[in-house]
Amino acid sequence: MSLEKEEGMQLTSNGHVQRSAVQWREIIARYRQSGLAMKEFCAQEGLTFRTFEEWERRQRRAERGKAQFVEVKAPSVTVSPGAVEVEFPNGVRLRVRGEADVVHA
Repeated sequence: MSLEKEEGMQLTSNGHVQRSAVQWREIIARYRQSGLAMKEFCAQEGLTFRTFEEWERRQRRAERGKAQFVEVKAPSVTVSPGAVEVEFPNGVRLRVRGEADVVHA
């Protein structure tokens, strides 16, 4: 979607385009689907690179803040010496080693 086609744009007194947070989320979603490098996408869309970069950073921070705990069902067997490992979507691994008995609540 090029600059001319974008609906709901507002121009500031100095001629810059002012977009809402919702519009930036939509633009960032298009960027992520595009497969383009950030600079290429900005050039294609007529966006200021630094402004886009800041909004993309804000979006990533907001998404990280939405993390939630997920209940994990324990196995029905007693665990003997070994390890349990959980890998999160961002690549972080949590490994717990040692002896433990499974207690079902």
